Amino acid sequence: MTLLDHEQNHIIETADRLNRVRQARALALLSPLKRDLLRLIPVLLHYHRAEYPGYNGPMTPSGIFEYGPSEQVLAACDTLGLIKPQVSQVMQPAIEGVYSMGSMSSFGQNPKSDIDVWLVHDRLLGKEECRLLEEKSGLLTTWFAQYGLEVNFYLVHPEQFSASAPEKTEPLRTIGNEHSGSAQHWLLLEEFYRSQICLAGKKVAWWPNAQDSQQLLFLGDVSQIPACEYFGASLWQLYKGLDKPHKALLKVLLLESYAAQYPNTEFISEKVWQHTIEGDFSSANDSYFLLYESIENYLIAKEDPRRLEIVRRCFYLKCGIRLSEPEQAQDWRYHKLSHLVETWHWSGSLLETLDNCEHWHCGQLQWFNEQLNELMLGSYQTLLQFASTHKLSESLKLSELGLLTRKLHTYFSSDTEQLISLNRLWSNSISEQDLTIVYSHNLQEYCLYCCPPNRKAFIGQRDVYRSKSRAKLLAWAVMNGVSEKMTRWHELGASERKSVRLIKASQRLRKVFKPLAKRVSKMDLYQPWQYRKLVFMLNFNSDSTAQWQGQEVMVDYLNANIFSLGRAEQNMLESIDLLCLNSWGEWRCHHYHGELAILEVLAFITPGIRRSAENLHVEVVSGGARLKNQFEQTVRNLVRRVAHLSWKVSPSSTLVYPLKVAKVRYGLFFNSKGMVYQDLKDAKAFYQQLTKSMLIELPRPNLGNEPFTKVPAVIQDFAARGAIQYFLRQSDEDLDVFVLNENNELDHYIQKGTSVDELVSEVSHYHAFEEPDISTQRFNLPQFFRLMRVDGRLQVIPFGVSMEEAEMDF
Repeated sequence: MTLLDHEQNHIIETADRLNRVRQARALALLSPLKRDLLRLIPVLLHYHRAEYPGYNGPMTPSGIFEYGPSEQVLAACDTLGLIKPQVSQVMQPAIEGVYSMGSMSSFGQNPKSDIDVWLVHDRLLGKEECRLLEEKSGLLTTWFAQYGLEVNFYLVHPEQFSASAPEKTEPLRTIGNEHSGSAQHWLLLEEFYRSQICLAGKKVAWWPNAQDSQQLLFLGDVSQIPACEYFGASLWQLYKGLDKPHKALLKVLLLESYAAQYPNTEFISEKVWQHTIEGDFSSANDSYFLLYESIENYLIAKEDPRRLEIVRRCFYLKCGIRLSEPEQAQDWRYHKLSHLVETWHWSGSLLETLDNCEHWHCGQLQWFNEQLNELMLGSYQTLLQFASTHKLSESLKLSELGLLTRKLHTYFSSDTEQLISLNRLWSNSISEQDLTIVYSHNLQEYCLYCCPPNRKAFIGQRDVYRSKSRAKLLAWAVMNGVSEKMTRWHELGASERKSVRLIKASQRLRKVFKPLAKRVSKMDLYQPWQYRKLVFMLNFNSDSTAQWQGQEVMVDYLNANIFSLGRAEQNMLESIDLLCLNSWGEWRCHHYHGELAILEVLAFITPGIRRSAENLHVEVVSGGARLKNQFEQTVRNLVRRVAHLSWKVSPSSTLVYPLKVAKVRYGLFFNSKGMVYQDLKDAKAFYQQLTKSMLIELPRPNLGNEPFTKVPAVIQDFAARGAIQYFLRQSDEDLDVFVLNENNELDHYIQKGTSVDELVSEVSHYHAFEEPDISTQRFNLPQFFRLMRVDGRLQVIPFGVSMEEAEMDF
């Protein structure tokens, strides 16, 4: 044996020792049942039998390189009631190795942690064989879930990272809830190297300067990760942060610390190897602890104690060890974490608060959410500036970039009209017994407090939400579970009757928010938004019905117009709050007040209704003292009429519907772009004709220089406010470009000598890195559509989406 062979064997044995240590640590943190389930993962992939979970037909490839079940594995089969397999070698195994990665066996593993498993398959497997293996993986995920263990499988081609991206090595799955698609590449491999455990198959050659060999799995060299990859990776971590922000903050800050060292970055995988080769297998040689240590060193060097304090809390909470509880089990992490917390000089009360995180009230939760979001966006901004000097990564699909940014825009939007949901993190319930609305004359806003309406209760309290309208406070509290069935609502200085009305309104809203929101698919995000629900909240800010002296029964009897009631022709509707749920998963609240509120809200919703399905859910909630039923019935019927006219109108005509508001008769004019209202007092004969039929169809007037007359009519159906939209039509040499900005203002130009792909890349780069208003519109990247003729008709096709993935949840 040569000296080189001896050195190679020493390296392999040392790496294998770390693998055994990690396996022991992982098992030590699991319950006996979950230990057996972990041991069964390779068994169910090596043996493919009809009596085993995950069986999906005889053609599914199976077998793991040089795998044989141990006595412990056979005992696990007994425990779970599975027939013991016959120990045999598979001649041509389909799987080179099975590996867990992520927080498994690290400080970051806690009772709620999932297990991410990489299946590195044989390079010769065909697409259909990979599809069957993927299908089996999904069935196994379902089987493990019934025992309370979340196992996510990812198929990996052995040349996926090292090849120059030929089609055959592309991941089978595009971007999804648990799959980063093209957003991460080398940085994902670096995370795998620093955290992997070989459960079965080939040992991973993950150390510096490793070489490929028949007996080892070498996926590529991560010593020089290109700068362009940091942008996509930071977007992916922010997306993961929508669900687990405390975990994503640590990851995005690690990226920031890596970028600060570029191009001489010392990766965590290198630090893990350094500890390993020095013979250090203590708890200090842990990928998650070294991740924290790297961030700590970076923030101390930057003299940033505020961010460091939040990072420490996130790391502590991710570990799931409760140091203030005497009965806490003392596993292999306990003493290291205890020592660490001592050096942080935390008070006993802070430790107890963190350990009680499952019972945080909404005020604590909201404060922590705000800190996490602010820090994540700060890191993203730093990484954006770092990446802006480089091109977008060639491996990052622009369609996936658009998906990620669209999803992030729905959560991190600075739009004050959007209702942002609270991330409950660990809290089981954040409902309150009492909620009190207080109007602040200084702020000129309504403030929501989690206490009863007596002065002493407000001592030490801070408001949890503010808004110009009462209805938005109600909606926010109900949507986030702060207001539940038993919650009592109050308003400081208001009567008990007002309290009762608020409670009833909150119960009505619970039915609106309670059903699980319809899923958001990729196709939904590729297309313009549509309305899914419309909720009209009437007279919550101001209510003249309290002073009205009339009889409600007479309003019904005379079929009176509540927008122009009595001899005084008074409009009884003074304020409207419109809650909208759209197909991007966004809840928005728009406030209207004054005599023309009803006309303004109808004009606003009409373009969106035109794009929406006919089963659009409409709810009306009146907060007024009187005329409740009359308001709800009238507004519901009026909205239905508006929807019907919006869907009925053709591009060549205008429909008109009359409506009297206060003392003025208005015409509501509907065309294919939307609705406008106009005073009809100067058109007596025209109005007489309207009153006879209640509806009249007019020829579409000559629109002169109106921009929409010069563009393909199909674009009108896709125009959506709030989004920048590019419609692209390729000719032989030129590209026809139609651009609608966020206010639906049109621009048109012809781009010479360029392709659709080139223009999409150029525009995406501009909006990602160079947009002047990047701080406020940081995620509002344009939507791209192709204009193509299908069966002779010009159609709009979303850019970069295949039909197979269009219906996937995202």
